[in-house]
Amino acid sequence: MKFKQSLLLILSISAMLLSANSYAGRQGINFFYGVGLSAVAPDEIGVPSILSIEADPTAAASIMLGFEEDGWSLEATGFTSLEQGSNISLVDYSISGTDIGLAYRSIEKHGRYYKIKYAQSDVDIDFNVSGSTLTAETSGKSYTLGLGLRTSRENRIEVDYTFHDSDDLSDAVHMISIHYLWGGAPYLGKSF
Repeated sequence: MKFKQSLLLILSISAMLLSANSYAGRQGINFFYGVGLSAVAPDEIGVPSILSIEADPTAAASIMLGFEEDGWSLEATGFTSLEQGSNISLVDYSISGTDIGLAYRSIEKHGRYYKIKYAQSDVDIDFNVSGSTLTAETSGKSYTLGLGLRTSRENRIEVDYTFHDSDDLSDAVHMISIHYLWGGAPYLGKSF
């Protein structure tokens, strides 16, 4: 073997041994899923050229799926809200949508961790105007900050604040959510 080939072989084997002994190598790739409830506060919503209203806060249900490795995860979240009123008595609205993005969870200490997430979101707003429905479809970005709490070895609760931002909406949509998650990286600390 030539010197370059020998060096490449030695470096490759060294890299494999290092990753086998790292935290990521011990954790592996894990699948998780969860359900949640959210408080949605859109303030002023609507597509300015069609309709713009001051909306009352509403409640939403959501589901979450993801793959996680060493704190990083690819997550997909879907949500849908109850119909709620607005400042215009004849106009009610509901919000539904999805976001797919990259999240990072910090190292767990004392059963707690922090989360940040950046995602591409699609939000649909259904306006019910005197019995007829008008849908505004928007897309944009969402930013999430969260706190996670371990409830058992493979279960956890996350409390998140999400800011959905879109150029199509007259204002951002704010969400405070609580999710119960199953699966993911098992807890390696003290037993419960």
